[in-house]
Amino acid sequence: MAIDKSEQDEDQQLFLPKDPEDNNHLPDPRSKKPNLASRFHLRLILEVLMALVMVMLYLDPFSKSTKKPTPVPAFSTKSYTFLQNPRYLHEDMFSSRKETLHTLHNWIELSSDGRGYVQVDNSTSFKLGEPYTMHGTHTDKKEPVYMMSVFHQLHCVSYLAEHYQTELTQEVAHHTAHCFDYIRQAIMCAADTTLEGKTEAGPGFGHEHVCKDYDEVLAWANEHTVFKWRGNMPLEAVL
Repeated sequence: MAIDKSEQDEDQQLFLPKDPEDNNHLPDPRSKKPNLASRFHLRLILEVLMALVMVMLYLDPFSKSTKKPTPVPAFSTKSYTFLQNPRYLHEDMFSSRKETLHTLHNWIELSSDGRGYVQVDNSTSFKLGEPYTMHGTHTDKKEPVYMMSVFHQLHCVSYLAEHYQTELTQEVAHHTAHCFDYIRQAIMCAADTTLEGKTEAGPGFGHEHVCKDYDEVLAWANEHTVFKWRGNMPLEAVL
C-alpha cells in the first residue's frame, strides 16, 4: 500500500530536532528554583516569628497595655493560716465603746507610720493621678502623698468595727456605706482563690493563703512616710 507523501512528512517531523527558537516562549524549569527557594525561606521566617510570638504570649499572657507601671516594688509572698486573734477582734469588744477603742488601738501596729500615706518620687511618670497633700513631720510644707489600698482597707474595717450597732449620724452612715463598698470592691479585685473546707478552727479558718509579706510592705510604707500619725493613748488613736 502506498504511503501518502504528506503523511510521510508528518511522521518524519516527529523525529526531527525542533527549532530552538520555537522554545523561546516556554519557561525554563530551572528558572523556578530561585522562586521556590525564596518562598521556602519566607515561609520559614514567618513560622519562626509565629513561634516566637506564641512563646512570648505563653510567658507573658497579659499585653503591655494591661500593665500599669508602679513605683511600688514586687513584694515576696508567704503562706499564712487564717486564725482568730482576740488582740485585734473579739466579741466582748462590742459590749462597750471603751473596750472597742482599746481593742482597735491594737490595729495601729498593722498600719504604717503614716496611716498608709506614702510619698512617691516622680509620680507623674507613673500616671497615678492627682495626689493628696499633707504637712511633713518636721516642716510646714505640704507634700504630695498617695494612700496604699491595703491600708485603706484596714481603716475601713476598723471604722466599721468602731461604729458597729451604734446610732448613726448622717456623716457616720455615709462613711460606713463608703467603707462597705470599698471593701466589697477590694475583695473582688484581690480575688483570693483559696479553697476552704471544714477545719477544727471553724468556718474560714485553718487554711493557708498565699499572701504578700506584710512586714516588707509595712517597712516600705514606713520608709516613704511623710507624717507619723500615731498617737500615744488608745482613746486618741485608731486607724
